[in-house]
Amino acid sequence: MVKRVAHEVTTKKLRIVQLDLLGLQDEMEFYKALATATIKGTSSKFEEWVTAGKEFFKQLTPKISLGPDPMHDFEISFDWQELEKNYQEILNLPERIAKKKGIQIVVCIDEFQNLANFKQPLLFQKRLRSEWQHHQQTCYCLYGSQQHMMMSLFERQSMPFYKFGDVMYLSKISRKDWISFIIKAFDSTRKHIDDVLADHIASLVQDHSYYVQQLSHMVWISTEKNVTRSIVEESLENLLEQNAILYTRDTENLSSSQLAYLKALADGISAGLSSKAVIDKYRLGSSATVAKAKKALLNKELIEIRNSQSFFLDPVYELWFRRFIRS
Repeated sequence: MVKRVAHEVTTKKLRIVQLDLLGLQDEMEFYKALATATIKGTSSKFEEWVTAGKEFFKQLTPKISLGPDPMHDFEISFDWQELEKNYQEILNLPERIAKKKGIQIVVCIDEFQNLANFKQPLLFQKRLRSEWQHHQQTCYCLYGSQQHMMMSLFERQSMPFYKFGDVMYLSKISRKDWISFIIKAFDSTRKHIDDVLADHIASLVQDHSYYVQQLSHMVWISTEKNVTRSIVEESLENLLEQNAILYTRDTENLSSSQLAYLKALADGISAGLSSKAVIDKYRLGSSATVAKAKKALLNKELIEIRNSQSFFLDPVYELWFRRFIRS
């Protein structure tokens, strides 16, 4: 979605810089990625890349590496000792370019929560915040797929990015829109699915964007002309089987209290898990044990919290758990 919006709003006066923290190991790689993405996103020609690489660094000496296609493939690197002393040059690079060229820049950073895995993450976040909060012609769109980690970064008062900007939570795509999308996608390939079965596909995976599309694709592959309920159910079985090894591994690593917590969720108990009745029924031990299990499951990304209630994060894992573990 961010990429689509970026494509639609980019003009000569508004440039979008995009980078993904997935796979980045440390602070050094972040600086390299930010510098490379910023110069790519604000320069359209190879000659401009080289010029920008020299013009906007005063204390740092950038090393530019070219790939097979120099018009689209290049990377900037720095000496770490030099960079460690002058990291501000990288963090302020978008703002300096924006002022120099008389443009506005939006820096979009995907999987932003991954910086929590860097060495000395709090120090790194403080460095980002201390520079970025002063920028006038550059703003930042920071987003990620792990909601509880993103909430931790932006909503805890002790964290450097607390109140850094507006926080938005994207709701799921509506069932009505999914039904229309699935039907049109099948029709475009001369295969037919009715609204009842399209609704059933979305319902099985709780309107989860990735799984709606994956299950729909598996149904499409198994369909010659018309989708039947048996094809949908068979496709769901295949989806569960594909993920069984991963789900089994995740479940085997759970403590008894964590397993009991998930069994309660699988039975439809999303609130009141610390009540005496629930603790006794699922042998959860105590309210302190419940809180500890909840925290561990959040960290393992097996559950999420919505409106103070607990839910399985992965709807297909929930289906698998109910079928093979709860009993």
